[in-house]
Amino acid sequence: MKSKGLIIAILLTLIANISFGQLTKFKSTSYATKFKNEYTGNWGKWSAFEETEVLITIDVTNDRIKIFSKKEQVYDIIKYYDLETDSDGDETLQFHCVNEDGLKCFVRFVVLNSRNGRRQLYVDFADMMWVYNIYKLD
Repeated sequence: MKSKGLIIAILLTLIANISFGQLTKFKSTSYATKFKNEYTGNWGKWSAFEETEVLITIDVTNDRIKIFSKKEQVYDIIKYYDLETDSDGDETLQFHCVNEDGLKCFVRFVVLNSRNGRRQLYVDFADMMWVYNIYKLD
């Protein structure tokens, strides 16, 4: 009987954590862009980083990522992928998303442990991508 009560208590705790959700906030310091050449299909070089300060939120309860740039970007998460770690120890958490115009893309959160833990957020479309250097807000 005690074990049944313990299981119910654990389940209630898990449900409470899920229902209150998890919103994680980041702030950007700079961004760069890259475009695919429509004739060759090759990717160009990254632009120089430009300073920017925008709020970025990830809301796993509502399956949504928002970037509060001049034009607010909203990405609904279609699929979550497992955390990947490469041979340098860099970690990538990727989401398959759709934006407010119905275009599919990937949003990637990257922690470059090989570069003192620098954090970046990438938004990858078929013909263009951009990257933000970010830090987590408490």
